Amino acid sequence: MITLEQLQDSMSSGANVLSEEGAVLGTIEQLHIDDTSGDPRWVVVTPHVIGLPSYFAPLQNATLRDNTVVLPYAQATVQNSPMPSQGNHLLPEEEQQLLRYYSHAATRDTPVDPAADTIHNSSAPPSGDDDAVMIRSEEQLLVGTEIHETERVRLVKRVITEDVTITVQIRREELVIERTPITDGTTFYDDGETPYTDAERERLYEAVETAFNGDAVEVVLYEEKPRVEMDVVPIERIRLSRKAVTRDEVVEGQVRKEIIETELIEP
Repeated sequence: MITLEQLQDSMSSGANVLSEEGAVLGTIEQLHIDDTSGDPRWVVVTPHVIGLPSYFAPLQNATLRDNTVVLPYAQATVQNSPMPSQGNHLLPEEEQQLLRYYSHAATRDTPVDPAADTIHNSSAPPSGDDDAVMIRSEEQLLVGTEIHETERVRLVKRVITEDVTITVQIRREELVIERTPITDGTTFYDDGETPYTDAERERLYEAVETAFNGDAVEVVLYEEKPRVEMDVVPIERIRLSRKAVTRDEVVEGQVRKEIIETELIEP
């Protein structure tokens, strides 16, 4: 029997686990130790193909060949073994199920010697000390999972144009004319006798010169107009990630099983 130290050396070196026909099953991921004896009882094999589940296999009757563990089971037997419900944790009822599965597989793969089956083919009467033994077999529905591509998702940016309406307040100047009547205006008339000062006389002459000559005054009016500018700013960051979700799916199938009946043979 392979010792725990030998298995730990194989595990640390990344050695492969082989089937009985020499097919590579994977590497040792984990060992399950018997609580009573301390001997290795189960090996968890991780396939080299990414995405495939791990396999549980018993280490009883396994051999060591150049640091490589060789299981006494066919490749299909190990790969079709029942999957524990809690990953690499093995429940007691699941361990019993695995034991029954591998025991049935070993019985099914063992060649039968025709010369040894003399219970029904011998014409001699059976001895009183001999018991008739018959092995009953049945099919079991083994369900596993495999990975298939469902869809391919790609992040693509594209530019769209949309209309944006914004209300902006603008200002403009308007011309306002204010008229103020003059009721107490003084008439300026130079008769040569009225004593005017030089300043008053100068104002009199300016008023006489500008009256009725069609003066024009120009005033510039201003107004605001909208000015549109565009600037590119980051709005949000989008990340594409994957997560695994689990759902229950019911699988149905037909299995065959053998039944044993006794028939009375007339002498």
